[in-house]
Amino acid sequence: MAVTTDLSGRRALVTGASRGLGAAVARRLAAAGADVAVHYHRGEAGARDTAGEVQRAGRRALVLRADLADPDQVADLVRQVEDAWGGLDLIANNAGVAPVAPWPAVTPAGWRQVLAVDLDGPFHVLYHALPLLAGAPGGAAVVNVSSVAALTGGSFGPAYAAAKAGLVGLTRSAARELGPLGIRVNCVAPGPLDSPLARALPEEALAAMAAQTPLRRLGTYEEVAEVVAWLLSPAASHVNGQVIVVDGGRVMH
Repeated sequence: MAVTTDLSGRRALVTGASRGLGAAVARRLAAAGADVAVHYHRGEAGARDTAGEVQRAGRRALVLRADLADPDQVADLVRQVEDAWGGLDLIANNAGVAPVAPWPAVTPAGWRQVLAVDLDGPFHVLYHALPLLAGAPGGAAVVNVSSVAALTGGSFGPAYAAAKAGLVGLTRSAARELGPLGIRVNCVAPGPLDSPLARALPEEALAAMAAQTPLRRLGTYEEVAEVVAWLLSPAASHVNGQVIVVDGGRVMH
């Protein structure tokens, strides 16, 4: 049987798609033929730009706002997708926050804020979307965006590392329990990416980050988006419960 990365006719939700990796994922899914619901929390202008790119690729787009830490807002978000398109086939849980708060700067309030978005948020999305995913013709797929910090501890502090590690656990639990419903759940764990945040670092710090990677460079949003699109596609139809590290080999060091 031939496999394909074609997503024509599939309906996708990408969270945190107003910029950065989320926007790159939305563009890649649209290029593969999917309609894309573009979620944002604060960046409405960016979300509308992303939706415009989806539409220019010939696909339908929705622009939807929600605080993913609020389960009621997430329920409404999923309801809006169902009302507009009648269902949902694919989810890329990308939205997250990454404040730098290492020990001892981390506080209980800061801890809760990060986990509310980075771990509770993906759970809320999956929980409320589950009836739609279970009814998706041909099965459904979810990709959660974690981080190599889940594996190494990272440098952003305990809250971020714990949330991203928790997302790996959520992925594997969901993959095991939802697989019989025809729902695949996987995870990507990007390393440092070439981003405005990285480019704001001193030149020597940026060079050091690249030097710690065997490929001697940072990754790009598009490289991670390519893996997300593959995991959501029929080409990965027997891939379930996996964590795909996209970091140029950095975690080997």
